[in-house]
Amino acid sequence: MASTSAGRRGMRRRAAAGLLVVPLLVAVGCSRSGEDAVAKGPGSGGGGPAATGTQDGKAPVGGGAPGDFGTLKDVCGKGDGKPLTKKADRGVTEKQISVSVTGDPGAPAQPGLGKEFFEMADGFTKWCNGLGGINGRTIKLTQRDAALSNVGTVMTAACQNDFMVVGGGNPFDNDGVKARTGCKLGAFPAYVVGEESAKADLQVLAVGLPTTTTVVGAYKAVFAARPEVKAKVGLLGQNMASLRPAMARYKAGVEAAGGTIVFKEDVPVMPPPGRTTLEKMKQAGVEMLITTWLAVDSASMFREMDAMNWHPKVIVSDASAYNRYTLASAKNSKIPDTYIYPTYVPQSLGDKNPAVQKALEILHLAEPSKDLEFFHMSGINSWLLWASAVKECGTDLTTECVLAKGKRANWDAGGLFAPGPIVETKDVRASDCFTMVKATAKGFEYDAALTKPNKAEFFNCDPANVVAVAPGAPSAPPSAPATTPPADGGTAPPPAGDSGTGSPPPADGGEPPPAAPPEEVTS
Repeated sequence: MASTSAGRRGMRRRAAAGLLVVPLLVAVGCSRSGEDAVAKGPGSGGGGPAATGTQDGKAPVGGGAPGDFGTLKDVCGKGDGKPLTKKADRGVTEKQISVSVTGDPGAPAQPGLGKEFFEMADGFTKWCNGLGGINGRTIKLTQRDAALSNVGTVMTAACQNDFMVVGGGNPFDNDGVKARTGCKLGAFPAYVVGEESAKADLQVLAVGLPTTTTVVGAYKAVFAARPEVKAKVGLLGQNMASLRPAMARYKAGVEAAGGTIVFKEDVPVMPPPGRTTLEKMKQAGVEMLITTWLAVDSASMFREMDAMNWHPKVIVSDASAYNRYTLASAKNSKIPDTYIYPTYVPQSLGDKNPAVQKALEILHLAEPSKDLEFFHMSGINSWLLWASAVKECGTDLTTECVLAKGKRANWDAGGLFAPGPIVETKDVRASDCFTMVKATAKGFEYDAALTKPNKAEFFNCDPANVVAVAPGAPSAPPSAPATTPPADGGTAPPPAGDSGTGSPPPADGGEPPPAAPPEEVTS
């Protein structure tokens, strides 16, 4: 059984204003209906074949042996039953490994935030434990709800009993660094936001936080297909200190791809952009809009566009837009061609990719009617990396061993994600790979013509898909795959320095208020 620990529901001042949006990293968790399915692939709530997974985890879902996940073999299973050869770390016994997953679904300003982390952690635990655990040790899962403002408190609670925290994350994760590292609690987070958190010790990042490089390949792909939008690009972000650097990096990527910025504005974090901002974009002649507002419900923005009878020709967003809100807007408004560039295989390709089908059916062990969203994908990525490291450590199940085994020269989560190395924070760079999916009223549709895949069937991978935007940016690894030339026939040089492209500062520079001890609720 999973348990939920939640701290006091009071909000600190930086979140009290309301809606929080963290580009690339945060999407809202909420229940969804089959009508707004995230994708119409196999096993989806949108009418595909029913999932074949079982509650005991013993059915071979997604192809392969029961404990396989795509190309990863025997991730979970009974093992050889050998006893531990070293003194057990906190949270580890001969029969059990205690871990936590963190999120913020109890946040008053944004109910359900990070609930997807809990859902995937629940499904993964059921699947793995149904097969005998990892090397015969079952997972004892605790869901810890920080409600945005109590990250330090839930980390302190995890320090009492847990081996590690896995597969989750919090927008204000900087607040938990001192507690976590102070008690030597290892972590495999699904995402990081704060620079302090990204650089913290005792963790392995399945997806890091690149602050010195940025994406350019996805923009090149759109410009090659829609050259008329290249000279009229608008950027729409949020006016928060921790978010502005991300938009500055997107600006650098657009310019490196040969685009021209005619509009750039960071608006307040609530409500979604309205008539005043849209009129400015219209007057500037914006034809391609790059925005992170699709990470949350921005239906009112599209309704306002409909009322104005004006829309940009194209919208491009990062992977945080892979959610039901984007699809609801596609169904209910006259949204323009809207593209998202994730670094994972979308659910709609589940009939062609065993890893996607497996991820969906593991989720269905916890939530039978749900579809994969961005946070589900990032969550299972971290769980798979952690479980693989735990398995390899065998009877040497220590924090030191698991963190060391988590570093990989080439990791793709069994074929679910684009291949790339798991490296130290200083060496993190934006992924050289991307896919392009289009948001439609029927679901997210993979666009092969726009992607021009050249790696693992579905990805466009090329070192030229990434450019440096700050000193000290890591270069592409020597093992970078051979690829076809960029879509526009050339490689853009790194852009000139931008005062806003440095590492993101703390969200508000303040200390969190004291929080009450978390309540333990067993379900």
